[in-house]
Amino acid sequence: MTRSLPALFASLAAAVTAAVAPATIATPVAAAQDSCPAVAVVAARGSGQTQVAPTSYSGGPRTSNGWEGETMRAMLRTAESRYAATHGGASLMKDVDVIGLDPSYYPAAYPALPDPNVPIPDGTLARARLAADLAIPAVNVTLAAAGQFTESVTAGRDGVMRGIDDYQNRTGCAPQYVLTGYSQGAMVVAEHERELARRGQLAGVIYLGNPMTRAGDWSTVGVAGGGAGGMIGSLPVNSVSVAATDHRVNYCLPQDGVCDTSEQTLRESQGNGGNHGRYFLAPSPWDNQVVDAFGSWVDEVRY
Repeated sequence: MTRSLPALFASLAAAVTAAVAPATIATPVAAAQDSCPAVAVVAARGSGQTQVAPTSYSGGPRTSNGWEGETMRAMLRTAESRYAATHGGASLMKDVDVIGLDPSYYPAAYPALPDPNVPIPDGTLARARLAADLAIPAVNVTLAAAGQFTESVTAGRDGVMRGIDDYQNRTGCAPQYVLTGYSQGAMVVAEHERELARRGQLAGVIYLGNPMTRAGDWSTVGVAGGGAGGMIGSLPVNSVSVAATDHRVNYCLPQDGVCDTSEQTLRESQGNGGNHGRYFLAPSPWDNQVVDAFGSWVDEVRY
């Protein structure tokens, strides 16, 4: 037996009230560079996150446009600091560009509730009802995003690859890419793994708080045994079905009800979303494992 996503969304609407001020698109900061980077990070921020200050992660001329958002910026700063500490002061990010997906490619808005009429398995529905009953804000927002994601899979969203192609046309560079995304951002970039792999340009992927996490996904770091799966992880398009490389980290913190929908996690996250907003903004035991993997992928490309 299946239920439609619109029915699921109707049950969540009463539990969710989210308002986000419209993002203002700033002119991207051009990266002064003498040569093409070995690797470029494509960064998709989480729902409602806006532009941060353009950042030079290595202190050199390569500067982001700030649309990586607060969480991905924190991860990249952690990666640079950790690499310097383990590699005699060397810089990880000196040969790495950061491509933040600005709103012309990816708005990162809290979504409306569309009507894609896509069936959703009863197991997912049961977990969703529990999340709604417990009024977990981060879970509810991500469930609403599920409609936009399934609709976008059907329609064939082009924003991520368009952003990559525009970057290559503008710079004349064709580096290897690491796809990164937080929360809704993970859903946005994940469907493009296979295209970058087909082009021979996929160096790795890092997802944080990924609602597409499939139960027991081997690449999941943080929650024990891969966890019970994310809020839409039991749909056909999930963290395992989209996989196009073994260079992957699916980071799910304990007590993040977006990527681990076990009843224990949902109850422990009651009323506040648990740890979904914590990634790299506060230290966690698995942070070094995640950024060490990223550093190894960059070194594999450039050395």
